[in-house]
Amino acid sequence: MRISISINGVLRDVLKKMAETYEKYTQKECKKDITSTDNLLDVFDFATEEELFEFIYVECPMEIFGAGTEAEKHVFNSLNEFYKEKREDYDIYLVSDEIEKSKPATLFFLAKYGALVERIEFYTIQTIDDLWDRTDIFITDNKLILNKKPEGKLSIKIDKPYNKDSESDITLDYFKDILKLEDDRFKQV
Repeated sequence: MRISISINGVLRDVLKKMAETYEKYTQKECKKDITSTDNLLDVFDFATEEELFEFIYVECPMEIFGAGTEAEKHVFNSLNEFYKEKREDYDIYLVSDEIEKSKPATLFFLAKYGALVERIEFYTIQTIDDLWDRTDIFITDNKLILNKKPEGKLSIKIDKPYNKDSESDITLDYFKDILKLEDDRFKQV
């Protein structure tokens, strides 16, 4: 059985770092709170999606993704504890929607915080639909992943302002709360 854990939003606060990096390099403030919209063009002053992607994935990926901060204090302690408890019974993967230079930056981020999980999978918006085909349990904050959950799978949502309207089988305030779940909750799949 496979458990997939999203890196962005669950382990790394990529939105906060994105906003900080934008303001640092452009000397402009974000147009609105980054957690209040699904459209980053509503937040950042770029004319096109291509300009936005160039900034995020080509010009500043190491600062945004590599130098990112934990989504919650000591989240990697919780991740490593979870991994050690479950690795005999489950295949545990860290998954992230990355392109271009954000892939090596993400690997740097995981190394910097000492992630013990050895299985890492990158996907793109074009391959997001296939994620549920390869996993049984998904721990995520990602609305697109939560909204595509098929029958017979288990979704565990890490609650964020931007995913309040997404349904899940289990909702947690923090990743560390996963350690409090009874093991039979994982076996209900």
